[in-house]
Amino acid sequence: MTDDLYTLITEALHEDLPEGDITTSFFVSQDAPTRAKIIAKASGIFYGEAIILGVLEHVDPKAQVQLMSQDGGSLNPGDIVCEIRSTMHALLKAERVLLNLLQRLCGIATLTQRFVKALDNPNIDVLDTRKTTPLLRFLEKNAVVAGGGKNHRQNLSEMVLLKENHLASLDTLGHLGDLGRLIRNFKSTHPGILVEIEIETLDQLRDLDWKDADIIMFDNFSIPDLQTGIERCKAMGYAGQLEVSGTITLETIGKYRAIEIHRISVGSLTHSAKALDLSMLIL
Repeated sequence: MTDDLYTLITEALHEDLPEGDITTSFFVSQDAPTRAKIIAKASGIFYGEAIILGVLEHVDPKAQVQLMSQDGGSLNPGDIVCEIRSTMHALLKAERVLLNLLQRLCGIATLTQRFVKALDNPNIDVLDTRKTTPLLRFLEKNAVVAGGGKNHRQNLSEMVLLKENHLASLDTLGHLGDLGRLIRNFKSTHPGILVEIEIETLDQLRDLDWKDADIIMFDNFSIPDLQTGIERCKAMGYAGQLEVSGTITLETIGKYRAIEIHRISVGSLTHSAKALDLSMLIL
């Protein structure tokens, strides 16, 4: 178990059990060995092997877990995710934290796979964004991968992404004309770190010096304007990757299937995923 996951589970259990489980302690006096199953009540994609093992290790180091599902595997209603042998007290302590995390992460994996299938082009990556739940990003981005997606930058330290506000700030300071030189200087001192520029208008392709960026992101472009932008990039001999972002939905992502792009970033993979319905049945 990673340190991040250990800390998360510890704090989540403390949030739910700051002074223990008074209901179980008082009304379930016999802490007898028992069994439980986690069962899928809807179709989707599973992610959460480490969650199950980590939570149960916290509440009962002697718990025995048999996983029936693997990360990235399909679930159908009635499928058994795992079987658990533990004690009644431990299972009741673990239940809500365990299900909350699993349902959230399986929902993200499920929605991601729906986007990947709707796009139906393995040559174009479906990417997440930083629109994640604070402190759950590492898990939510893993769930995206389990659903067949890819990760965009993990954090602000990992790569450069020059967005609207960065460009506006450079313009205000009178440095927008130096953009190309600034990118080249950065890349010479930070080899291996990617530089991406968000483009919002076709005029920016004409006015900005973007040719040394590794990725050009077309944000909220119509399909005709996007195709024009791609042709301009080709005409300039641009060798980097092309990305699309902005209000991409399950209904619209298929429109990009035959367009010559490399990446589509979709914030809703993590900020709007519906939790997958799972339940714990104590036997």
